[in-house]
Amino acid sequence: MNITKRKYLTLTMLCMLLIGRLAAQENHIQFNVVNDTARIEAVIEEDSLGNLINSMYDSNLDNVDHGNGLLFTYFNWMPGYNLYQNFDIVTIHYRHQGSAARDTIDLSGYYHPANYRITSNYGYRHRRMHRGVDLGYPEGTPVSAAWDGIVRISKGTANTGGYGNLVVIRHDNGLETYYAHLSRRLVNPGQMVKAGDIIGLGGNTGRSYGAHLHFEVRYLGNDINPNRLIDFDNFQLKYDTLFISGYTVSVPNPAQQTVQQQQQTQKPANSPQYYRVRKGDNLGKIAIKYHTSVSKIKKLNHLRGDFIREGQRLRVR
Repeated sequence: MNITKRKYLTLTMLCMLLIGRLAAQENHIQFNVVNDTARIEAVIEEDSLGNLINSMYDSNLDNVDHGNGLLFTYFNWMPGYNLYQNFDIVTIHYRHQGSAARDTIDLSGYYHPANYRITSNYGYRHRRMHRGVDLGYPEGTPVSAAWDGIVRISKGTANTGGYGNLVVIRHDNGLETYYAHLSRRLVNPGQMVKAGDIIGLGGNTGRSYGAHLHFEVRYLGNDINPNRLIDFDNFQLKYDTLFISGYTVSVPNPAQQTVQQQQQTQKPANSPQYYRVRKGDNLGKIAIKYHTSVSKIKKLNHLRGDFIREGQRLRVR
């Protein structure tokens, strides 16, 4: 066999191997929920052929499966089903169509990602908006999920726009949290996590000039200053409830306590009160109407998620 034939055979075998791997790799599918019916918006392969060839020779890849079982439709038991319009594992930043409805967010069950203080705060920095806080994480330090939820994004350094290794989690309470510049990602898109589960390791990847964790909190794609919710000096929440009105975010105020005290004087403390769910209702609206919290309604009705249906009878007190 001459040299030309050997080269041709080698090239043919390499092409067959690549085609086999591409066929085995499932596509990333973006779904959009319209009238409670999921439909495919786009089919996008995560890895280019060049990335695939490089991965064949990279023995230090993250222990994350990017190919198996990545997408399912946006089911009603998944976080934020009645708030968000899709569950997109390709596009990092969610973009909501229209304004946000009034809502009450339950912040209980929070777990601090790790006990390290802020090294760079939320706000404008070098004429550029810094939409989260930086925590002084040593490289390799375990990073924990802040609340229960499902991983929406788990991407490497090549396609995260400066975030480096990035994990984004959509939580049961409707918030999303970002964990950026990781040295290693340990979770898959679509994976369910509990508050405190280790999702990655601190690092210095992406647009970063020293080991740290960039941490963001977002609601329907809009960033919230984490300092409004979290006491980073004592590694705990400041409040257990967050109020959303349009795109305005606020925390509890004394006026709400006054209303609650008035209602307690009008009705016996142990007298149960019920509400029949109407079209367009969600737990946040009902909580505001009865001056209670989403967590209390969920506890009274043994609800694991935020999904409620029209005609359902809920105990609100």
